[in-house]
Amino acid sequence: MDPITLEIINSSLAAYADEMTNSFWRSSYSYMNYEVRDFAVGFIDREGRIITQSRYTHPAFTGDLGYVVKAAVDDIGESNISQGDIIVTNDPVVQGQHLNNTVVFAPLICDGRIFAYSCVRAHLHDVGGATVGSGGPGATEIFQEGLQISASRLYRKGVANEELYRLIERNTRFPEIVRGDLNAQVAASKLGLRRFLELIEKFGRATIEKAVMASWDMAERAARKAVSAIPSGRYYAESFLDNDGIDLEKPVPIRVHVEIKGEEMTIDFSDISDQVKGAMNSGYYGGATNVGRIVFKCLTTPRLPSNEGCFRPLTIICPEGKILNARRPAALYEWSVTFPTIIDTTLKALSNALVSRVPAATRGDPRGAWISGFNEATRKYFTINIPHPGGHGARPTADAPSPKCSIQQGNEHGLPIEIVETKNPVIFERYALREDSGGAGRYRGGLGTDVMAYLELDCDVRNQMSRSKCPPWGLDGGGNGATNIAFTVDKGRESPLLRTKIHRLASGERVRVLTGGGGGHGDPFDRPADKVRDDAVDGYISIAAARDCYGVVMNQKFEIDEQATATSRNKRGEAAQ
Repeated sequence: MDPITLEIINSSLAAYADEMTNSFWRSSYSYMNYEVRDFAVGFIDREGRIITQSRYTHPAFTGDLGYVVKAAVDDIGESNISQGDIIVTNDPVVQGQHLNNTVVFAPLICDGRIFAYSCVRAHLHDVGGATVGSGGPGATEIFQEGLQISASRLYRKGVANEELYRLIERNTRFPEIVRGDLNAQVAASKLGLRRFLELIEKFGRATIEKAVMASWDMAERAARKAVSAIPSGRYYAESFLDNDGIDLEKPVPIRVHVEIKGEEMTIDFSDISDQVKGAMNSGYYGGATNVGRIVFKCLTTPRLPSNEGCFRPLTIICPEGKILNARRPAALYEWSVTFPTIIDTTLKALSNALVSRVPAATRGDPRGAWISGFNEATRKYFTINIPHPGGHGARPTADAPSPKCSIQQGNEHGLPIEIVETKNPVIFERYALREDSGGAGRYRGGLGTDVMAYLELDCDVRNQMSRSKCPPWGLDGGGNGATNIAFTVDKGRESPLLRTKIHRLASGERVRVLTGGGGGHGDPFDRPADKVRDDAVDGYISIAAARDCYGVVMNQKFEIDEQATATSRNKRGEAAQ
């Protein structure tokens, strides 16, 4: 078709999805949405295929929104869906993620037939369950994690279903926030419908369909070209997580096979851990399909908006009963905890084939410490995550960024400590970069953070980090990054904050969270001495680390001893020979 018309239509659809994002972002009630931006926005066709997603969609939802919508439509029956209906679901069977992730979508009906759906997935602040914020340690089945909403009409022919609203409100500790977010999802979905209909009125349904198909074909060609640049072969890598939170002495193995055949890629999770007793499981679409698509998108079409064509050259294999394809009623609250390690491990498998592109490992965790409780003065619950950005892995040509959210969270924003302090009985005494946490290398790994929070009220606190025994690995001779660790601090005495339980802490105690760093890339002794000195001046590394890890000797004034440095580096080189 005419390329100008094609560009106008597809750019308009992407712009409409972005406009929906801004609408939801500005009108949502939970900090998880208006600050962290833990949501997905897009248009899905009647077959459950992604027409386009907003360029600001949370990357952890890169490729699975269509499956949720299609399953919900099949449950209700497409013939039973009318103009003005708005459907809500957090069905764990299909979505395969924690119950907080709730999808709201509306049908676009044109010429008496459904053409597409306008969708917003958001993280609801709390949907019931055993702990504030839902989910929690010790859960072994989905029924302990909150309210399950099968596909239901939140609006029927334009009229709000107050009975369903009340049901949801009675099953959350934050009814005003949850209703506010649902209403923001509804408003953004309606906005998407209006804009899409304007486009149809201008160009006609048939032309829009041709443009969408053409955009999928172009994305597919770009993805195939990228895959064809990877040498054909079968690649493998493995790593592990500490445990599942229930079987404390049993590591969770992460094993990934990647096969390249010409323009096709297969990611095979057949050897990954079986589903676990704890809550680190996910379903096939929200787990195996989603994490596989995230990796594939990063490697092939990272700068294109997500659409169905981006993923046509990809095959995902994951048998039922695995941690990424768990059988019901598996607990799912920590579904995303495995993702950073799986992504890093998949990239590691391809590191020899893509030497110039694959970075070292990230800190391998999407979470930090969680604080919650009930404020007797206000008679309200509170729940918050201590800000927890960490280090990414060094790239083959540059130092890593730091600190950032985990690798699958991409453009997710860190939560400002001012927001945390405003809404919760917490005061931050320290929020700093963690010295020496980035892996040494010709290119240095990103740094983690060091956060100290003072509790003004009695609180429940939990360490949500799961990577303390498998350090973020370096590549091509680079060193490992530091792992995650958390403490409670009372009268100067530090005690480990265990991930496997909720700690009840008294007012006046402190929580300290040290997030991990990323791995280094390349031989640390190849890093120019002046860059090592700059890192020491900036507080990224200590003078001792400069000497021990990089062979750069300097005094307390950061003046390099050229002779001692040359001797140190030559001695290491001679020992290696």
